[in-house]
Amino acid sequence: MLQYIYILGIPINMYKLFFYLALASVPVMLFALRKEFQFNKRQAALYSTITLVFGLIAAWLTASLKRVMLGIASGGLYTDTERLRNYGIPLFLPFFLLIYCYCFKNDFKKLTDYIAPCVYSVMTIVKIGCTFWGCCYGEPDEHGIWNSMLECKTFPVQLYDAISSLFIVIVCLMLLYKIHKEHPGYIYPIGGMLFSLTKGFWESFRVHESLYERSYLGTGYTLWQYWLFILFIECFLWLVLIVYREKKYGVIS
Repeated sequence: MLQYIYILGIPINMYKLFFYLALASVPVMLFALRKEFQFNKRQAALYSTITLVFGLIAAWLTASLKRVMLGIASGGLYTDTERLRNYGIPLFLPFFLLIYCYCFKNDFKKLTDYIAPCVYSVMTIVKIGCTFWGCCYGEPDEHGIWNSMLECKTFPVQLYDAISSLFIVIVCLMLLYKIHKEHPGYIYPIGGMLFSLTKGFWESFRVHESLYERSYLGTGYTLWQYWLFILFIECFLWLVLIVYREKKYGVIS
């Protein structure tokens, strides 16, 4: 895959291109879905902004915690300058949204239903960028795709990861049009559980440069598989709570 394309002689970094396309997908999708939720353009712009801001904060927090956790695992040997990590967006974003909804008296379940497809559209597009750039690669594989970073063919785990995330976007959209009015609040936790399972699976095929990240605390599981397990538990308990309250009190905001 290509790390750069040239437009009028100007080199375009493919990873950065897809990163910005991922960010742009948020307002595009939220404006497209706003009528289904009876939001006006001003509300769609507001929710696009807070989703992007909270998402970037979540990605920064993920990278910061990664450095701390791998620093502990390596006895202080691990160093990393990475500023953003998108793994933590599905995990942390709901907490920021919950605080926002509590402070400004917004409907948390309606808002999380609204933004759920955007979260996984970001994951999809970023992973396409990884495929072009060559990061987050799989094992060397003569039947794989060319990795410009390693100058060899590797198993295209990034591409399969992107396809899985796209599948979750489709599931979220289907649920949005079928059940969100009768069962508000279901979509984000269902998407989160699907994401944790699919991404956790593809993590098994990914090569991590750091031994401490590849086998966290020597357990044989990657650091991110632990994060994804926490995401699954978070979303499972979230969904159980919603179902319990719905059965006990009826559909509530």
